[in-house]
Order: sequence, then C-alpha cells, then structure tokens
Amino acid sequence: MRIGRQTDSSRIFVTAWLVYAAFWNPWLQSSMTFNFLDAAVSFVDTGRWEMAHPQFYQWFDTATLPGRVVSAEPPGVAVVLLPLYWAWRSLFGLVDTVETFQQFNGAAALLVGATASAFVAVQAAWLAGWLGAGRCGRLWTAALVAFGTQGFYFGTTLYKENLAACAVITSFRLAVEPGGSWRRVVAGAAGGLAVTIVHPTGFFLALLALLVGVREKVGRAAAFCVGCAPFIGVLAIYNQWLFGKPWLTGYYFITDLATPGFVPPKIPILVDLLIGPSGGLFLYAPFLLCAVAGVIRLLRTERQGEAIVAGVFLVGLWLLAASWQSQFSDNAICSQGLGPRMLFPGVPLLAAFAGPYLEHVGRNVRLVVVVPSIFFGYLSAQAGLIPGVELLSYAVKTWISGAGMGILFKEALPLWFGLDTLHTIVGRPDVTAGDVLRLLPTAQGMQLMGNQALFLALNLAVLGILFLLLKRIWQR
Repeated sequence: MRIGRQTDSSRIFVTAWLVYAAFWNPWLQSSMTFNFLDAAVSFVDTGRWEMAHPQFYQWFDTATLPGRVVSAEPPGVAVVLLPLYWAWRSLFGLVDTVETFQQFNGAAALLVGATASAFVAVQAAWLAGWLGAGRCGRLWTAALVAFGTQGFYFGTTLYKENLAACAVITSFRLAVEPGGSWRRVVAGAAGGLAVTIVHPTGFFLALLALLVGVREKVGRAAAFCVGCAPFIGVLAIYNQWLFGKPWLTGYYFITDLATPGFVPPKIPILVDLLIGPSGGLFLYAPFLLCAVAGVIRLLRTERQGEAIVAGVFLVGLWLLAASWQSQFSDNAICSQGLGPRMLFPGVPLLAAFAGPYLEHVGRNVRLVVVVPSIFFGYLSAQAGLIPGVELLSYAVKTWISGAGMGILFKEALPLWFGLDTLHTIVGRPDVTAGDVLRLLPTAQGMQLMGNQALFLALNLAVLGILFLLLKRIWQR
C-alpha cells in the first residue's frame, strides 16, 4: 500500500502542476503580489529591506517609515522568492521595469504558485488516507483540493494563501504521522513558516502543539515548539525592528483606522464568507459540506484530535477574517476570486476529511457536490483576478467572451502575437456590447472571430495532448 501511495503522490503532483500550467496566468494584477516581488527584488539589488519600486503599484500594501518604504505584508513569501530572483538576475538580468516584473511574476507563478498548490493536493490525499480513506477517497480528495477549491486559481498565479496552506498541511502531517522527535521539530518549523506567510495561522501552532502534547506527552510537544520558535522569534524581531513592537504588523500602517484589531464580527459578513456570492466557502466548494460531515463523524473515533484541530482552525480563520473585514464595511470584502481567500490556509486541511466520507455516500450525492465544485474552481481559474464586487457574473461573462479559455490563451497569447480577438475587444473599457454586435457582420468582425477560433483550436490541442499524457501516466 505504501508503494501505491507514493506512486499516486507523484501522479497527483504531476497532474495538478500540468493542469495549472495549461491555465497559467502570467499577468501581474495584484498589488499584494507586486509587493512580494518588489521586496525580494529590492533586497537582492540594494541589500536593504525596503521597496525600490512602489510607484509601479501605487504604494499599495506598503508602510511608509522614516526614510524608507517597506512592505506591510508578512515577509515569508518575499523570503521564499529571494533565491528565485538571484537565479533570475543571473540568467536574465535585473527586474526594474513593469515589463520585467511581469516576466518575473510569470516565472514565479509556475515555479512557486503551481508547485505549492500541487504539493497541497498531494498532502491532502495523504491526510485523507490517514483519516481512513481508501485509494478512491484519496484520489477524490486530491482532485477536489486541486481543482474544486480556490487552489485551482492560486495554482495558476502567485498568492500567499496557497503557500501558507502548503506549510500548514505539511506541518499537520508531520505532527500526526508516526516518527521521532526530529519529525515533530520539522512539523513545528513548517508551522512557523506558515505564520511568516499569513499571520492568522499562528493559533494553528497552539492547536497542533496541544494535540502532540496530549498524544505523545510533553517531550514531543516541546520538540514541536523548538521547531517553530526560531520563526516566531525572527518574526517578532522583524516587527520590532520595523514597526516598533514584536506583535505589531504592517497591516496597522495601511488602514485608516487608529487602532485596527479584533472587533465583533458582523453577521452579514460571517454569512457571506460561508454561502454568499463574495465569499461563499460552501457555495463555490460544496464538497466541503462532506468534509464537515467527515469531521463530525471522526469526532467519535481515534482521530478526534485531528478533527478538532481542523475544525477549530477553520472556524478561527472564519471569525478572524470576518472581524478584520467588519472594521471597514457591513459587507464582505471582494476576495478577487470565487471563494474566501483569507480562509484558504485551512481549506485543504478541512477538505481531507471529505475523503473517507465520500467513499460512503451514493454516486448521486458525489455528483451533486463534486460537479459544481470543479466547475466553480475552473470558472475562477479561467477568469483570473476578478475586479469589482460582481465576482460570479464577471467570471461567467469572461467565460462566454473567451470561449472557455484560460488567461494564457484568451488574453496573453493574443497580446504577445499582436492579434485581436472578440474577447480582447470586449475587454477594452471604450468598447460596449453594442459595438461588438455591430462589428460581427463586418470584415473586421470576421477577422476577430477567426483569430479567436485560432487560439481556441490551439488551446484545445494543448488540452488534448495534456489529456493523452495524463492518461498514459495514470495507466502505468
């Protein structure tokens, strides 16, 4: 069984990574992502921890301190990008213009974003097996985590949430699977890394340390704490150095609030994060309802510790996200994709509990929760970053205008080849739907449709080759 799981793990990773590559989103559209890239680039180029190009993204997500501008985001992602930029600069030169940032972002999306999301799927499949799922349940879990959550979107671009989720689920695995104290140390280190990427994952460390302590006594819990202590210590020193207090983060410098912090979460925001059109954890990934059922089911088994940690962690993220957003609005803040981005670090961990449950329900139930989850995952990935607040309607509109293609084939390649299509014309702010309809019967309209058909054919050819390749991989 162990050999089979190892074989499946490599297949899951390759499958997820190749699909993410086929839906690759090379655009640098998020100020948060620009922030990570600029922090890494600026440090390598100048030797100083400050932002050298904040004007490229209008100083968003930065903190202005005496004499310099620094990142207001946690430093983890920027540190992860440092070796990648060292290699990039050696091979391709400096990143110092918007265009070169775009190019570096495209490479980072594939090498970091896609790799992290693919590894999350592998770890979720392993965890589903640990919780009692057979091979079928493990594969369902991997597929749904990879393509039925925001992990699909995150795997095509560069964000911090899937990197944090990767560190969280790796920490969880190393903390619960059999092994010596060194394994618990590494588990703590992975959890500590998660905190440097997304701060609210900090209370996950306390939950996991408690689980290890209850199961394996104080010595193993201490080993876990030894692993995470350097990361927490360095983060505290970092915050003290830049922001004046060990517990003070850059987020305090990018809001209009005098003392941003925890406030009672507003009910509409709590609801929206679960089932609303802006957040919609269970709306856009309904298979997670099976995961909740799986958590409840395992509360009566020897895996109740794992169930408690996963459930409490996600609930904690939910309350923290709602509290943070409640300071600014009565409505949930747009997450830029179909799902609650701030909850994602806990989503793959929860999703693993769906594996054992899905093996014990009928096919019709699986179809009801699996099909919409995969559809919404794909819909979000093909849309890319969604502007405004009408997330679902925008995703559907760009799906129609782009003939279902991902960002690479419907936007990037037409731009790189200098060929306009119906989709690129519709995307222009000065062009209305009426303008497009009037264009269709004309020679220009026919040319636009022909160009779009060309890229659609290319997209289908790539997907066809990918299907044959993956079919061969899974038949071995």
